[in-house]
Amino acid sequence: MMNELFILGELMEAPQIGYHLRSALQVSLGRNRKISFGVLYPLLDKMADQGLVTIETIEDGRTQKQATITPKGQARFFELMREDVPEGAKNRDIYLIKLDAMQHLPLVDQQELLKSFIREQQKTVDELLPLIKEFAADEKIDHWYAEKKQELKLSEANLAIDWATNFLNDLPYRK
Repeated sequence: MMNELFILGELMEAPQIGYHLRSALQVSLGRNRKISFGVLYPLLDKMADQGLVTIETIEDGRTQKQATITPKGQARFFELMREDVPEGAKNRDIYLIKLDAMQHLPLVDQQELLKSFIREQQKTVDELLPLIKEFAADEKIDHWYAEKKQELKLSEANLAIDWATNFLNDLPYRK
């Protein structure tokens, strides 16, 4: 679902070749997150078989596959954007993908996505505060290190809340 949503979101902008899709995912999620071409091209082929995209082979000194979103693919994009972000390890990546593509949604849906992201980050804050307090109460050295790591996560979550809150406040005034 995550890679499909990302690809469809990118194709909402313009047709893309596989290399550019792969690079854009890395930019969106960070340099340590890559999709291999061995995953990307079969996924594009599967999406083409489902009628979500069309694939055109371009000969420009080398053979490249260019994907274009179809009306069915646009409908699937909006369906995926409306789905709740599941709990779990990949939910941050899914939020990043949705936030990256939310300009295609109506304003009210963009606002709801940001509110959902804020709630998710607040859950993280609420889970970390007692944990940090517990680590701080214990004088073991490994707990001190664990406390510092949790403080980093807390800072990241609070920064994300501030960012999303500012974005939410500015959103109605966008041009």
